[in-house]
Formats: sequence, structure tokens, C-alpha cells
Amino acid sequence: MGVTYSVQAIKQTKDGMVILGVRYKRYFEEKCPDFAMVHPRVSKDVQQMVLANWAAISSGSTPAMLKLKPASPVVYFYDYFYGMVFEKAPSVKPLFRSSIIVQGKALINIIQSITNAVNTPNVIEKVCDLAFRHNKYGVKMEYFNLLGRCLLEAMKDCTGNTFTDEMREAWRAVYAYMVMVMTPILYHGEANPTEETKELSRQGRVKQSIFTNFTYWHHRTVAVGPAATSIMCPASPEAMESIVPQGQCPVKR
Repeated sequence: MGVTYSVQAIKQTKDGMVILGVRYKRYFEEKCPDFAMVHPRVSKDVQQMVLANWAAISSGSTPAMLKLKPASPVVYFYDYFYGMVFEKAPSVKPLFRSSIIVQGKALINIIQSITNAVNTPNVIEKVCDLAFRHNKYGVKMEYFNLLGRCLLEAMKDCTGNTFTDEMREAWRAVYAYMVMVMTPILYHGEANPTEETKELSRQGRVKQSIFTNFTYWHHRTVAVGPAATSIMCPASPEAMESIVPQGQCPVKR
């Protein structure tokens, strides 16, 4: 028997800052170390910078694209990006079961989602489905570190000499922001969420369970303000066996 309840895993402040619960923050820092130090707030200036950079790449008007003159700048970009990903991590290739064209379109949609959704009042709600889809595809959290590094490199190489350190940090901040928002869902790995789970996720909440199928109970005195009270505390059979033989409660009643 268990008790299920929900807790706040992530929240967004009025000024657009994203705050992760402790366990999710540690998980994000462990799995995405290259993006963990970015301040989790994206200003309008940063958002406009990445939007302008992506518009230039996709239209073929960056110095690099003008020099290369690809038939389709967007196709060139996603070919370049996935080629880099598969070269650096061949083991991830089986995750991309669709054709490179389909994957490329998905990548472009993700980039557009990233650049348009950050720092909006309902950013958590907007990226929930994206996170659940990545769980369904079997994309592990640590892959996001690799994907982010490849994304930054692809942006730089497809931009050319106008890709400044400031622009790189803008992309880094935006990418980190979005992965951070997805972290609680990626942490739990649920690929087929119920409608209840989806709704909780849109609120930045996750379900937790407490199992209460305990055999042994004993009294414990705890302080409550200046007074003290006696409560019934559960203890598992394993815990009780470690205290006394035959699992008998050592507390006299």
C-alpha cells in the first residue's frame, strides 16, 4: 500500500528565472557539465541574438553560408550537425531511426522551439511534450551534453567569422535553459505519461509515492515547539531486524 502525492520539481519566477529542485539540479549538473554553470535566465537581448543568428543561417546570409552557397542552408546545417554527432558518438546513431530528412526537420523544430519558447511565462508547459518524446526515443540525459556541444560547433561553423564569444554564450545559455526545464521529466524517464502526469508536468510538478506496507510500529517522542508529543513511527522488518532479533520492537508500550 502506498500514498501518492505531487511535489514541485521546477518553478519559474516572475522575472523568468528557472529554479530546479535539489535532486534535479544535481542531476542536470552531473549529466550536462558543459552547460551546468549557465545562469538559468535568458534575457530578451540573448533571445534576440540567437533568433537573428538562426535566421541568418537558415537564409544562407552568414559569411560561412555565403562562401559555401549550399542549395539549401537548412539541409546543409542539419547534415553537418548530425554528421558531427555520429562521428563523436557512433553509439547514438540507432536512436535516430527516421531518415536524415525527418530527423533534420525535427532538429529545426527543436531549434525554433528553443529560440521562441525561452523566457516565456509558460515555458515549462511548452517543453513538456518535447521532453516526453525524448524519453520515448530513449535519449539519455548525458546525450544532451554532447548534442549541445555539437549544436554550438555547428552554429559557429555555419556562421563564420561573425560568430563571437558573446553569441556562443547566448546559444549556450538558451540551450542550457531549455534542457534544465526538461530535466525533471528526463530524470524520471517516463515515455508514456498519463493525462494526469502530463498535467502535473505542465505545472512543474512530479508524482511521488510513499510506501506504507510496514509491519512494525513503535512510539517515538518528538518535540513540537516547547512541548513534546508521542507519535506512532513505522519501521520496516529489515530495519527492525537490524536493531533486535526476531524483529521485536524495542520500545516499551
